[in-house]
Amino acid sequence: MAFKAGETEVLNIESAGSWRETTSQPFTIEEAAELTFVGGSGTGGSLDYIVLQSEDGTINGREYVDLGLPSGTLWATCNVGASSPEDYGDYFAWGETAGYNDGKTDFYWSTYKWCEGSSSTMTKYCTKSTHGYNGFTDNKTELDLEDDAAYVNWGPAWRMPSNEQFAELINSSYTTTTWTTQNGVYGRLITSKSNGNSIFLPAAGEHYNSKLTNAGSNGNYWSRTLHEIVPDAARLLYFYSGYINSTGSDRYYGRSVRPVRFSDSQSPKVSSISLNQTSLSVNSGATEQLTATISPSDAVVSIIWTSSDESVATVDENGLVTGVAAGTCTITATVSGTDKTATCTVTVVNAVEQHEYVDLGLPSRTLWATCNVGASTPEDYGDYFAWGETAGYNDGKTNFNWSTYKWCEGSSSTMTKYCTDSSYGYHGFTDNKTELDLENDAAYVNWGAAWRMPSIEQFAELINSSYTTTTWTTQNGVNGRLITSKSNDNSIFLPAAGNRDNSSLSYAGSHGNYWSRSLYESAPFAARYLDFGSGGVDTYGGSSRRFGQSVRPVRFSE
Repeated sequence: MAFKAGETEVLNIESAGSWRETTSQPFTIEEAAELTFVGGSGTGGSLDYIVLQSEDGTINGREYVDLGLPSGTLWATCNVGASSPEDYGDYFAWGETAGYNDGKTDFYWSTYKWCEGSSSTMTKYCTKSTHGYNGFTDNKTELDLEDDAAYVNWGPAWRMPSNEQFAELINSSYTTTTWTTQNGVYGRLITSKSNGNSIFLPAAGEHYNSKLTNAGSNGNYWSRTLHEIVPDAARLLYFYSGYINSTGSDRYYGRSVRPVRFSDSQSPKVSSISLNQTSLSVNSGATEQLTATISPSDAVVSIIWTSSDESVATVDENGLVTGVAAGTCTITATVSGTDKTATCTVTVVNAVEQHEYVDLGLPSRTLWATCNVGASTPEDYGDYFAWGETAGYNDGKTNFNWSTYKWCEGSSSTMTKYCTDSSYGYHGFTDNKTELDLENDAAYVNWGAAWRMPSIEQFAELINSSYTTTTWTTQNGVNGRLITSKSNDNSIFLPAAGNRDNSSLSYAGSHGNYWSRSLYESAPFAARYLDFGSGGVDTYGGSSRRFGQSVRPVRFSE
């Protein structure tokens, strides 16, 4: 059965069956009912999600109340995570979508998603450089949909309220607010002056550090709006027995969320849709993320993604583009039920054909590239990368030290990724990752899905005297190591490109330092690498991950 926005159909259990929300929590339409399609995608039982509004005041089984407000806002009857109006429900830090019920038991700056450990190190939603990490600002003043706990947990019909919607809710021209108990729970009853409908907001308190405080005496309800003066805070509705008003508070607190939506007559209509890129190039087998932006941002919509030629590139329901084969196609994002579209021209190139490689006849069948990443010839030094970073010296990184290294908090004992020993981790962090993820592999990111940085085992095989000879030599005036196969006489040249330490290039012409993708497990502030000079070549030990060193990609034979 297919739907269009605004259409109604009489559905029974045989035709409706079980539908899935964006939260993937199933519900079943038990009886025949008239339902209006509000948002979703697909047809019939293959829908990724469907937003259905019934005449009895529910959307996807979530109840709401019309308080007759001028904006047309409809207020949910329960908090996110609650099963009744009096149930406290879940607690969320502002801009986080997994709450206390998902296992977050400590609410403080050190655990907050959008900072680097303090109120002056915001990494998203920041309007002042004094509050941003390394001066970061993005001037975002409202939560993106992917950071909205109501949208993510309840589906695309729902939002966290704006500060203006909270102001309207408690405006004495439209409602009365009364401190009361409902089924033995303290809270605020907010009653419409125009139609007598009401909602109950339980005084659920808040989570601070590892404690729930003020439950039964205070209510703290996040809006989706950043504080306009201090961006380490966000706006919220705060109340107790003798007070109710909007205020601001630190974003790390765990607080309640009461969702809202617009009535059909007031719901914003989409005026435009745009993509973050209108053209892109992607390697075969690699991916690129397209992001759609709609205006107005609070319209209830779904986006349908399509590719004009799936033999060239595909796109999933979230806008992730995957290159398939060389060619050009168009990716289109369409607002469901409208004629609003945006397009991106995608050119797919064959990554293997872009860069030359040599078969050295090695037992692992590894094929070695003839050039370094960033180089145009075998003798060209190419680019320099800190381990696990994919933007190098040629991309503007001119200082290689712990203060600029991506995966630490300023020192060798504050690792934030790739750490097997808590004594080297930030606040004891470990993840036990011992090889680079693809998104942190400079060969994969810069050359495409066919390529990788070598493992330390591949380096060991490369210089194994049973399979190759290694000779210090000069090639076109450049010092380096010529590695020649004993089985087929093919060879590769590794220039002695040196390394970058702080702002200096050291040992160029006398030493080569080539990163592997392997962590140095016994001291995880370091990673394994190939090191050579005129006197020898080895893979001993590890080098501090902050250094800028060369990358020579590998791939496997077909």
